[in-house]
This record gives sequence, C-alpha cells and structure tokens, in this order.
Amino acid sequence: MKGSQSGYAVSIEGITETTSFASLADAIASLWATLRTLPLGWTQYEAYRYFFGPGATERTEAFLARDGQLLLSFILLGHTRVIQVRPTATGPLQPTPKRLELLHTPAVAALCLHEPAGEDPFLGRLSA
Repeated sequence: MKGSQSGYAVSIEGITETTSFASLADAIASLWATLRTLPLGWTQYEAYRYFFGPGATERTEAFLARDGQLLLSFILLGHTRVIQVRPTATGPLQPTPKRLELLHTPAVAALCLHEPAGEDPFLGRLSA
C-alpha cells in the first residue's frame, strides 16, 4: 500500500458505509463523532474515547505503521461489530470531518441513535 496511499478509510461493520478521508485526523474525528451516537455502555465508550479521542492520530499512526490497519471490535445489541481504519488508495476522499453515512437497515434504525451533548473537540458544535 505504501506509495499508492492517498487517504484513510474508516467503517463500523454493519452500521456505516466505508468512508475515505484525505487525512487521518479527519477520518478519526468522523469515526469518533459517529461512535458517540451509538448506545455504547460506559466501559466501551471510555475505551473508544481512548482510541479516538485526544491524541488518537498519533496512536492510530503507530498501529497502522505496525499492523497496516487498525481493527477493534465491540458488541452492540448482541452482535459483534468491527471498527476498521486503514490506508486506502480509493476515493472519493472527504476533505473535512463528517459523520459516517449510516446503513439503511432495520438493525441500524433500531439502535435509537442519539446526539452527543456539547462540543466535539474535532467537529465543533454538533448539529442535528
């Protein structure tokens, strides 16, 4: 992948479309903004805040350099979901952070997604 990489693709298996971003920081900010809308338990939320909150770009760069991709899993409503961050050469690349596109499935609709309160350190004030 080295040499042909032009961006970073992120997704949450079974919940979002894969979306590619020009910068790793924007990809992580978008992933975190989307994860925050899911009904995660406290432990899962705190774990993902560590991975995708402040300092996440440097941590993720280290994972990508070592493993080529970052795969994290969690259980949501009885199903294992995989979060993926990987370098990509395909696009189109989003130039700025934005929430990931949700899949239009009954399972995603049943998640009762919520708006995170307050300021998002990466995306600014979140709007509906």
